[in-house]
Amino acid sequence: MAKNEEDETSSILDFSQDKKTKADKADSQTTLIPQKREFNLFDILKLTSFGTPLRAAIEKISYMNSGALIIVANEDVLKIIKGGFSIDCKFTPNRLAELSKMDGAIVLNDNMSRILYAATLLVPDPNIKTNETGSRHQAAERAAKQTGQLCIAVSQRTGLITIYYGNLRYQLKKLEDLLSRIRSTLNNMSKYKKMVDDLIMKLNVLEIIGVVEVYDIVLLVQRLEIMSRISEDARQELTEIGREAGLFDMEFKELTKDLEKELLLIIRDYKNKVSAKSIRKYLSNFSFDSLLELNNISRSMGYSSLHEKIVPKGYRFLSKIKSLSPAKIDNITKRFQLKELFDIDVDEFSELSGLDKKECLEILEETRKLKNELISKL
Repeated sequence: MAKNEEDETSSILDFSQDKKTKADKADSQTTLIPQKREFNLFDILKLTSFGTPLRAAIEKISYMNSGALIIVANEDVLKIIKGGFSIDCKFTPNRLAELSKMDGAIVLNDNMSRILYAATLLVPDPNIKTNETGSRHQAAERAAKQTGQLCIAVSQRTGLITIYYGNLRYQLKKLEDLLSRIRSTLNNMSKYKKMVDDLIMKLNVLEIIGVVEVYDIVLLVQRLEIMSRISEDARQELTEIGREAGLFDMEFKELTKDLEKELLLIIRDYKNKVSAKSIRKYLSNFSFDSLLELNNISRSMGYSSLHEKIVPKGYRFLSKIKSLSPAKIDNITKRFQLKELFDIDVDEFSELSGLDKKECLEILEETRKLKNELISKL
């Protein structure tokens, strides 16, 4: 064992020599007061991502093949632990790793800043269903389900790290595997982004000449939803990679820039007697196979035929004009079809929109300028 690790371990176990600062004492007075915290998978991955102290500790435990069972305290957790040592010292990766060499569970405080107990026995309800085989992982799953707290099990035999939180079970991946997966995911996203960009370019032209069909919209909505789902996988991988993400994170942000906004604007432009919120919900609930059926998407948007001619309200097009506020876009789309704005007289536009003539002139100039820019990109 390295000398600094020996010193650190002895400082943990030599309770009579454990001298806290005033700040430590103030902190220790609140460590046993459970704070209600709700986690989702992304929250947990942030806490256990590469570069965090907790990930450094559990990676070290995995490397040492010592195994570990770690749980975050609340009132229910304190009711199912027996024996062990009351430690109440500051959390460091080395301390947690060294304490894992002892049998039993390690209990952290709510914000994971202190180690409360070590070598304790977790005694959750044995009637709670578990699919795990090893005793450590069975105790972890049952304890997580019973207490609703975050529990981490590190396998002594394989070094695999498994997260339990309520009914959630997630196995952390090795860094090299994550880096390989994110490369593949981003490559897939790049291919789909090219398809989406081509379809958007086509839609720009169809809107300008006024020959949009339901098929054109649902195909684009399908591709955007698929991109959204792939991006969720990438976001999960990048969250776990943490500080090691680097350029991958930059590439991800570039690929996903404004995609959700584009999807919502298309839905607002073409929804037919259905709310945008319900359409978004339908899309997110579709299985992948259901999403591949364009008729499912068209029905969710309120259409019965893929070949029906439809007219955009203009939200997507007008949102590209930076001088227009959402309120003004709403006002214009309620009174005019997009195609009308390309040819309407400024006096008529001012009279019908209720806007100042000077402002109307600027809006029409920007609209026609944008139209020409989009056509020039073909």
